[in-house]
Amino acid sequence: MLVLGFLSAIIMGLILGLIGGGGSILTVPILVYIMGFGAVQATAYSLFLVGITSLFGALTSCFKRQVNSRYAFFFGLPSIGGVYWARRFLMPNLPD
Repeated sequence: MLVLGFLSAIIMGLILGLIGGGGSILTVPILVYIMGFGAVQATAYSLFLVGITSLFGALTSCFKRQVNSRYAFFFGLPSIGGVYWARRFLMPNLPD
């Protein structure tokens, strides 16, 4: 199953490289149903994996001078605030 999980992850990476977007929606089912992780743990790992992959893509674009820093700041700052708000106030109030 571990080999099938890694093979699925490679195929998912190729598909996302071709069409872009939506990494977590494909990563979580692979981690849960094929690799055997729990849903909460798979979600956390998925965020980490997709975040690291996105970071490499963003750094590559920055080195090629393809990133508008002003727009990145104006989109990034509200995103960070939204994540903080959700983790601080929304998540503790959701039922198990």
